[in-house]
Amino acid sequence: SGEASCFTVGTNGPYNERGSIKDYPMIQRTSTQVEIGPQDAGRKISRQEFSELDFQEPYQYERVRGRLVVMSPPGPEHRRVSRPFRRELGLYLGTHPELIEDVDVEGRRVTSDDDDRIPDVCIYLAGEKSSEEVPLRVPEMVFEFVSQSRCDQERDDIFKREEYHRIGVQEYVIVDRFKQSVLVLTWEEDDYAERELPADGVYQSPRLPGFRLELKEVFRAD
Repeated sequence: SGEASCFTVGTNGPYNERGSIKDYPMIQRTSTQVEIGPQDAGRKISRQEFSELDFQEPYQYERVRGRLVVMSPPGPEHRRVSRPFRRELGLYLGTHPELIEDVDVEGRRVTSDDDDRIPDVCIYLAGEKSSEEVPLRVPEMVFEFVSQSRCDQERDDIFKREEYHRIGVQEYVIVDRFKQSVLVLTWEEDDYAERELPADGVYQSPRLPGFRLELKEVFRAD
Protein backbone atom coordinates (compact mmCIF):
# COMPACT_ATOMS: atom_id res chain seq x y z
CA SER A 1 0.00 0.00 0.00
CA GLY A 2 0.94 3.65 -0.25
CA GLU A 3 3.21 5.59 2.11
CA ALA A 4 0.58 5.74 4.84
CA SER A 5 -0.01 5.67 8.54
CA CYS A 6 -2.64 3.38 10.01
CA PHE A 7 -4.59 6.47 10.89
CA THR A 8 -4.78 10.12 10.09
CA VAL A 9 -4.91 12.58 12.94
CA GLY A 10 -7.24 15.44 12.05
CA THR A 11 -9.79 17.45 13.97
CA ASN A 12 -11.60 14.24 14.78
CA GLY A 13 -8.64 12.44 16.34
CA PRO A 14 -6.97 9.20 15.28
CA TYR A 15 -8.64 6.12 13.86
CA ASN A 16 -7.05 2.90 12.72
CA GLU A 17 -8.03 -0.53 11.45
CA ARG A 18 -8.30 -1.95 14.94
CA GLY A 19 -11.09 0.48 15.76
CA SER A 20 -11.87 4.09 16.50
CA ILE A 21 -10.99 5.94 19.65
CA LYS A 22 -14.46 7.40 19.80
CA ASP A 23 -17.70 6.94 17.92
CA TYR A 24 -17.90 9.44 15.09
CA PRO A 25 -21.22 10.30 13.41
CA MET A 26 -22.09 9.36 9.87
CA ILE A 27 -20.72 11.74 7.26
CA GLN A 28 -23.47 14.13 6.29
CA ARG A 29 -23.76 16.12 3.09
CA THR A 30 -23.88 19.86 3.76
CA SER A 31 -23.86 22.94 1.59
CA THR A 32 -20.44 23.92 2.95
CA GLN A 33 -18.72 20.51 2.85
CA VAL A 34 -17.49 20.23 -0.73
CA GLU A 35 -15.13 17.30 -0.30
CA ILE A 36 -13.98 14.74 2.24
CA GLY A 37 -10.43 14.98 3.60
CA PRO A 38 -8.08 13.90 6.42
CA GLN A 39 -10.26 15.64 8.99
CA ASP A 40 -12.94 13.00 8.31
CA ALA A 41 -10.75 10.00 9.18
CA GLY A 42 -12.65 7.54 11.34
CA ARG A 43 -16.12 8.68 10.42
CA LYS A 44 -18.80 6.20 9.44
CA ILE A 45 -19.42 6.17 5.71
CA SER A 46 -21.75 4.06 3.59
CA ARG A 47 -20.75 2.30 0.38
CA GLN A 48 -22.92 4.69 -1.62
CA GLU A 49 -21.30 7.71 -0.01
CA PHE A 50 -17.85 6.25 -0.60
CA SER A 51 -18.75 5.90 -4.29
CA GLU A 52 -20.29 9.33 -4.73
CA LEU A 53 -18.54 11.84 -2.44
CA ASP A 54 -15.63 13.99 -3.59
CA PHE A 55 -12.34 13.32 -1.81
CA GLN A 56 -9.51 15.75 -1.22
CA GLU A 57 -6.36 14.95 -3.18
CA PRO A 58 -3.64 13.73 -3.05
CA TYR A 59 -4.69 11.49 -0.15
CA GLN A 60 -5.95 7.95 -0.64
CA TYR A 61 -9.05 6.59 1.05
CA GLU A 62 -10.32 3.17 2.07
CA ARG A 63 -13.46 2.13 3.91
CA VAL A 64 -12.73 -0.35 6.70
CA ARG A 65 -15.53 -1.78 8.84
CA GLY A 66 -17.74 1.02 7.60
CA ARG A 67 -15.34 3.80 8.59
CA LEU A 68 -13.08 6.06 6.59
CA VAL A 69 -9.33 5.42 6.64
CA VAL A 70 -7.16 8.16 5.13
CA MET A 71 -3.70 7.41 3.75
CA SER A 72 -0.90 9.50 2.33
CA PRO A 73 -0.24 9.11 -1.40
CA PRO A 74 2.48 6.68 -2.53
CA GLY A 75 5.95 8.14 -2.20
CA PRO A 76 8.80 7.96 -4.72
CA GLU A 77 10.31 4.77 -3.24
CA HIS A 78 6.95 3.02 -3.37
CA ARG A 79 6.52 3.99 -7.02
CA ARG A 80 10.09 3.03 -7.88
CA VAL A 81 9.61 -0.50 -6.56
CA SER A 82 6.19 -0.94 -8.14
CA ARG A 83 7.20 0.51 -11.52
CA PRO A 84 8.74 -2.68 -13.02
CA PHE A 85 5.60 -4.63 -12.17
CA ARG A 86 3.29 -1.93 -13.50
CA ARG A 87 5.31 -1.58 -16.70
CA GLU A 88 5.71 -5.29 -17.45
CA LEU A 89 2.12 -6.16 -16.56
CA GLY A 90 0.93 -3.36 -18.83
CA LEU A 91 3.06 -4.70 -21.68
CA TYR A 92 1.71 -8.20 -21.04
CA LEU A 93 -1.83 -6.84 -21.27
CA GLY A 94 -1.04 -5.36 -24.67
CA THR A 95 0.49 -8.54 -26.08
CA HIS A 96 -1.90 -11.07 -24.49
CA PRO A 97 -5.41 -9.61 -24.76
CA GLU A 98 -6.83 -13.11 -24.98
CA LEU A 99 -5.50 -13.90 -21.48
CA ILE A 100 -5.65 -10.69 -19.50
CA GLU A 101 -8.51 -8.22 -19.55
CA ASP A 102 -7.22 -5.37 -17.43
CA VAL A 103 -4.41 -4.14 -15.19
CA ASP A 104 -6.06 -1.83 -12.67
CA VAL A 105 -3.70 0.44 -10.71
CA GLU A 106 -5.01 1.85 -7.41
CA GLY A 107 -8.60 1.10 -8.33
CA ARG A 108 -11.39 0.54 -5.82
CA ARG A 109 -12.30 -3.03 -4.85
CA VAL A 110 -15.21 -4.06 -2.60
CA THR A 111 -14.16 -6.84 -0.20
CA SER A 112 -17.30 -6.91 1.99
CA ASP A 113 -20.43 -4.90 2.75
CA ASP A 114 -18.35 -2.73 5.09
CA ASP A 115 -14.97 -2.69 3.33
CA ASP A 116 -13.68 -0.94 0.22
CA ARG A 117 -9.98 -1.35 -0.52
CA ILE A 118 -7.61 0.35 -2.95
CA PRO A 119 -5.14 -2.39 -3.97
CA ASP A 120 -1.93 -1.21 -5.58
CA VAL A 121 -2.47 -3.40 -8.66
CA CYS A 122 -5.35 -5.72 -9.60
CA ILE A 123 -5.23 -8.18 -12.49
CA TYR A 124 -8.47 -9.22 -14.17
CA LEU A 125 -8.08 -12.24 -16.40
CA ALA A 126 -10.21 -12.86 -19.46
CA GLY A 127 -12.78 -15.61 -18.99
CA GLU A 128 -16.03 -16.44 -17.29
CA LYS A 129 -15.95 -13.36 -15.02
CA SER A 130 -15.49 -10.90 -17.88
CA SER A 131 -19.13 -9.80 -17.74
CA GLU A 132 -18.88 -8.80 -14.08
CA GLU A 133 -18.37 -5.15 -13.18
CA VAL A 134 -15.61 -3.59 -11.09
CA PRO A 135 -15.53 -2.80 -8.13
CA LEU A 136 -17.72 -5.82 -7.29
CA ARG A 137 -15.80 -8.18 -9.53
CA VAL A 138 -13.09 -10.18 -7.74
CA PRO A 139 -9.66 -9.82 -9.36
CA GLU A 140 -7.77 -13.03 -9.97
CA MET A 141 -4.51 -11.45 -8.83
CA VAL A 142 -3.58 -8.60 -6.49
CA PHE A 143 -0.17 -6.97 -5.95
CA GLU A 144 0.58 -4.87 -2.87
CA PHE A 145 3.84 -2.98 -2.27
CA VAL A 146 4.69 -2.70 1.41
CA SER A 147 5.26 0.69 3.01
CA GLN A 148 7.51 1.44 5.93
CA SER A 149 5.34 1.59 9.05
CA ARG A 150 4.42 -1.47 11.08
CA CYS A 151 0.75 -0.58 10.65
CA ASP A 152 1.07 -0.61 6.87
CA GLN A 153 2.81 -3.98 7.00
CA GLU A 154 0.05 -5.39 9.18
CA ARG A 155 -2.54 -4.07 6.73
CA ASP A 156 -0.98 -5.97 3.83
CA ASP A 157 0.21 -9.08 5.71
CA ILE A 158 -2.80 -9.68 7.96
CA PHE A 159 -5.96 -7.69 7.23
CA LYS A 160 -5.84 -7.68 3.45
CA ARG A 161 -4.60 -11.26 3.34
CA GLU A 162 -7.71 -12.37 5.22
CA GLU A 163 -10.03 -10.24 3.08
CA TYR A 164 -8.52 -11.28 -0.25
CA HIS A 165 -8.64 -14.95 0.68
CA ARG A 166 -12.25 -14.65 1.78
CA ILE A 167 -13.41 -13.14 -1.52
CA GLY A 168 -11.39 -15.62 -3.61
CA VAL A 169 -8.37 -13.72 -4.96
CA GLN A 170 -6.38 -16.59 -6.48
CA GLU A 171 -2.92 -15.06 -6.19
CA TYR A 172 -1.86 -12.33 -3.77
CA VAL A 173 1.66 -10.97 -4.23
CA ILE A 174 3.28 -8.89 -1.47
CA VAL A 175 6.39 -7.01 -2.58
CA ASP A 176 8.47 -5.95 0.43
CA ARG A 177 11.35 -3.61 -0.34
CA PHE A 178 12.45 -3.62 3.31
CA LYS A 179 12.86 -7.41 3.45
CA GLN A 180 14.06 -7.43 -0.17
CA SER A 181 11.69 -10.26 -0.99
CA VAL A 182 8.41 -11.11 -2.67
CA LEU A 183 5.81 -13.30 -0.98
CA VAL A 184 3.56 -15.13 -3.44
CA LEU A 185 0.33 -16.41 -1.87
CA THR A 186 -1.69 -18.97 -3.81
CA TRP A 187 -5.31 -19.60 -2.83
CA GLU A 188 -6.14 -22.85 -1.06
CA GLU A 189 -9.33 -23.65 0.81
CA ASP A 190 -8.09 -23.01 4.35
CA ASP A 191 -5.51 -20.30 3.67
CA TYR A 192 -2.95 -19.20 1.12
CA ALA A 193 0.02 -21.40 0.30
CA GLU A 194 3.21 -19.34 0.64
CA ARG A 195 6.21 -19.08 -1.67
CA GLU A 196 8.93 -16.54 -0.92
CA LEU A 197 11.19 -15.20 -3.64
CA PRO A 198 14.59 -13.61 -2.86
CA ALA A 199 15.82 -10.31 -4.27
CA ASP A 200 17.76 -12.11 -7.00
CA GLY A 201 14.84 -14.40 -7.88
CA VAL A 202 12.36 -14.33 -10.75
CA TYR A 203 8.64 -13.73 -10.47
CA GLN A 204 6.51 -15.96 -12.68
CA SER A 205 2.92 -17.14 -12.44
CA PRO A 206 0.98 -19.98 -14.08
CA ARG A 207 -1.86 -17.47 -14.49
CA LEU A 208 0.36 -15.37 -16.77
CA PRO A 209 2.02 -17.81 -19.19
CA GLY A 210 5.34 -16.45 -20.45
CA PHE A 211 5.47 -13.56 -17.98
CA ARG A 212 8.84 -13.21 -16.30
CA LEU A 213 10.23 -10.41 -14.12
CA GLU A 214 13.75 -10.37 -12.72
CA LEU A 215 13.42 -9.12 -9.14
CA LYS A 216 16.88 -7.55 -9.17
CA GLU A 217 15.25 -4.89 -11.36
CA VAL A 218 12.66 -4.29 -8.60
CA PHE A 219 15.14 -4.14 -5.73
CA ARG A 220 18.02 -2.41 -7.51
CA ALA A 221 19.89 0.26 -5.54
CA ASP A 222 19.25 3.91 -6.32
